[in-house]
Amino acid sequence: MMKLDPPDTREVDYSQTRKNVANWFDTEYSKYQRLANIPVISSVRLSLAPKGTASANSVEDMNVNRANAKQVLEFIVAILDTLDDRYKTIIKALYIQGLQNWQVAERLGYGRARYGVLKNEACALFAQTMDMTAGTELTSYKVKE
Repeated sequence: MMKLDPPDTREVDYSQTRKNVANWFDTEYSKYQRLANIPVISSVRLSLAPKGTASANSVEDMNVNRANAKQVLEFIVAILDTLDDRYKTIIKALYIQGLQNWQVAERLGYGRARYGVLKNEACALFAQTMDMTAGTELTSYKVKE
């Protein structure tokens, strides 16, 4: 019989979780985007490393890295597809398309307060899903006094 984990009763630290998600998109996601967009190179041995350096990337390594990066990006799309449309819109617009908060709130037709709540929920759900599936640690929790 399958055993479920007890519900997590810790309180999410929304402010820190939002920062973690924003930072992840700024650093990791953007790195995968750059890697995924490197053109496929065939047969030529490309090395920008000085002659005699052992760290020259082989074409095969570069193409494997590129394929892995594309898989990561597809995985992120799959995670976003599990979220409610409003949450998905918030994450994509803010962190992938680079829109401002006011632009996203306007696009969704919400006032600042309601948008703030939805943004917190979107970041928390994205973070928790990433933590469970990809082993990241994006979700922050408040420390009990």
